[in-house]
Amino acid sequence: MARVLVTVGMGPWPFDRLVAAVAPLCAAHDVFVQTGTSTVTPPCPHEAFLPLDDLRERLAAADVVITHAGNTVRLVQRLGRVPVAVAREAARGEMGNDHQVSYLRAEERTGRVVAVWDVTDLPAVVAGHPERQRLLLAERPLPDAVDDERLVATLDALCARLVR
Repeated sequence: MARVLVTVGMGPWPFDRLVAAVAPLCAAHDVFVQTGTSTVTPPCPHEAFLPLDDLRERLAAADVVITHAGNTVRLVQRLGRVPVAVAREAARGEMGNDHQVSYLRAEERTGRVVAVWDVTDLPAVVAGHPERQRLLLAERPLPDAVDDERLVATLDALCARLVR
C-alpha cells in the first residue's frame, strides 16, 4: 500500500477530472487529496487547501505525488523524486489556457516527470511508479536550482526589456 498525495494547486480553477479519478486509488492505497475548488468529493481524506508547511510535510512523506502540471512538479523534483502530473486543459474548463499542457509535454520529453494524459490510467501508473521513478532518476539529471542573485538579475533584465 503506497502513501499517495494528490494535489491540484491553489488556483481558482476546479480540477474535478483529477479529483474524481482518484477514487480507485483510495480503495487500494493511503491517499490524501488537496482538492482546491473542485466540486467533487473524493472517498478518502481530503482538504480544499493546505498551509505550505503541511503541504511540504505531505510531499516529503508520500511515496507517490500526483499533481497538476504546475509548480508542485518542481517541488517534488527538488525533493529528489518523480511526480506524476496531469495537465489541466482549457477545453475542459480546468484552466484559462493550455500552458500546463505545453509545459507537461516539454517536461515529459526531457524532465523527471510521469505524464498522465488519461486519468483512468492512474491505478496502473501508481502501481508502476517505483520502477519508473528509479529509471527516470538514473537517466535524467535535474537542472540546478537557480540561486537568488541569478534570479534577481534575470528578473531585472526582463523588467528592463519590458519597460523600454
